[in-house]
Amino acid sequence: MNFNRYTNLATNNYLLKKYPISLVHFVTNRCNARCSFCFIDFDDPKTFKGELSVDEIEKLSKNLGNSIQNINLTGGEPFARKELKEISEIYIKNAKIGSLFITSNGSLPDRIEDYLNNLVPKYPDTKFVFSFSIDNIEDKHNKIRKIDNLFQSCMESYKIVQKYGNNVYGNISITVSLENYHEIEQIYEKLINKYNVKALTAVIVRDEGIYKTPKEDKEKLLKSYKWLTEQIQTDENKNILQGYNRKSLQGRLQNKKNRIMYKNIISTYLNPQFISQCYAGSLFGVISADGKVYPCEILSDSLGSLRDYNMDFMKLWSDKKAKETKKWIKDTKCNCTYECAWSFNILGNMKYQKDLLMAALGKKD
Repeated sequence: MNFNRYTNLATNNYLLKKYPISLVHFVTNRCNARCSFCFIDFDDPKTFKGELSVDEIEKLSKNLGNSIQNINLTGGEPFARKELKEISEIYIKNAKIGSLFITSNGSLPDRIEDYLNNLVPKYPDTKFVFSFSIDNIEDKHNKIRKIDNLFQSCMESYKIVQKYGNNVYGNISITVSLENYHEIEQIYEKLINKYNVKALTAVIVRDEGIYKTPKEDKEKLLKSYKWLTEQIQTDENKNILQGYNRKSLQGRLQNKKNRIMYKNIISTYLNPQFISQCYAGSLFGVISADGKVYPCEILSDSLGSLRDYNMDFMKLWSDKKAKETKKWIKDTKCNCTYECAWSFNILGNMKYQKDLLMAALGKKD
């Protein structure tokens, strides 16, 4: 990265917060799973209509400006979209991103291996980060997500990613929900000791879309989530889990960011409260499968449709509705437990920079 671009990015990230540094793109709503806690309404026929074409995504990728550092391709199940390789390559070439994240249920290992075989040799300077969802062991997991043999396929996908090394990273994400909160300790132990999982993250199911957690059950979920996040941090310190590379400055910073994020989510899950400014709509945004742009996954009022702006993302991002939403988020002290938003809220907030810097320098965990 040249010095001028680094300076411009730093100015945006810490001072102006005018341009997004990360986007989530739902490349499809199609999915072969039917998870009990999913926020997508698969019974609504409109869910599957109007998917952005590859040509539209190509045009979009050329109108993202110079600030985007990473893009998360998700769904639905992103590998249900056969053009995923083409879409990924479009973003890598045109948006000049450093990292490409893919969130998957891991059900299609053959497609994942073909994807990696095609793209990794061509783009050695791009980080490919895969997050696979595992919520229980074997048939119990299959039952939650309603796909036969899903657990076996997901573990196969995880092993495929693990064998690449270098610029390819694999992670297992456990979503704490009503389906599994009472078994979290056993699930965790088996994933590490029986299935040799080396990288784990925790998610707590959130009220979004059509899914709502009964108020009386939230305390149970939080107790399990708290245990899980603490155990992950303990085992990362013991090198049982990898976490981010603690030999690198960036890795130590990211590990510290996760610790702050888990702490803040635990503090706000039962008692929603303002802890620090949210930068959704500023440093972070979401693109739906049909091209609508949102500040995050939680707020349901879109900033507009890319098709109405001739696929010019930055024009939409800078328009009146986006500015009004950004101001509303700041004025109302909007808060939630959305992990992606929290990551950038922490990394972009001066409140946390001293702790992040000390951790990055190895002075403080």
